[in-house]
Amino acid sequence: MADNAGLDPHMIPKVNAFVKKLHRDVYPAVDPRRPDHFQAGKIVVITVICCIFRSGVVRAIAPLDRSANDLAETEELIRKINPVTQACDEIVDRFGVPRVLINNAGALESADTILDSDIESWWETHDVNIKGTLTATQTFLRKVGSTPSRPTTIINLTSDASLGGIPRFSSYSISKMANTKLTPYLQVEHPTITSLCIDPGVVEMSWTDIEALQSPLLLGRDIYELVGAVGIWVASEDKSFLSGRYLSINWDVEELQARRRRFSRRIG
Repeated sequence: MADNAGLDPHMIPKVNAFVKKLHRDVYPAVDPRRPDHFQAGKIVVITVICCIFRSGVVRAIAPLDRSANDLAETEELIRKINPVTQACDEIVDRFGVPRVLINNAGALESADTILDSDIESWWETHDVNIKGTLTATQTFLRKVGSTPSRPTTIINLTSDASLGGIPRFSSYSISKMANTKLTPYLQVEHPTITSLCIDPGVVEMSWTDIEALQSPLLLGRDIYELVGAVGIWVASEDKSFLSGRYLSINWDVEELQARRRRFSRRIG
């Protein structure tokens, strides 16, 4: 513990901070209990169950996995186009056309150096993180239409690992970089849909490399509820000024809204 005494536990969110004020827990501006954040009646499609939307907040949470606790089954489903299409057909038949897609499916098949990585395992991460996101997004777009008349949102879960090099995480980082770059294309090709990628911060997942999480750089953690709160904030009211962009859950949303005019420039 003494070795970490001089380290700032908030180092990670500060490195790429776009705003001055940062958060690691839920705060009033993103509180999902706010009346203007209620998602009642919305149909939300989530690839892999996560904490983005709490039960009771939306009309239907429709995960594209068949087992909430079995990531292996989810990955296999994401790799195959037909089951995803069939799942979306079932969602539309049972609940109606969805208004929000959360691409949360993610995998870390290979956590090794480039020299020592197994190529097949390295590429499997891309199958899930890139092909899975593309498959779910394309299927969603075909259901909602190219220019939906009702407010529609696509959220791609990314990572700050996509912004720089982390030893042994080349497969994961590159796949998340691809997802981050996919988002501006969605904004340009479908400008009436609010599409953005969200960095969920430092949260421990069941598949996360434990050794990496024990790094002194990751002393500070973000709570799961903050991921959900920011996700709900994004899907509430008009957030088109953020479309096509990267958003960290740590960034103060009131500061972002105060800078709306700076976001009006076209992404390119």
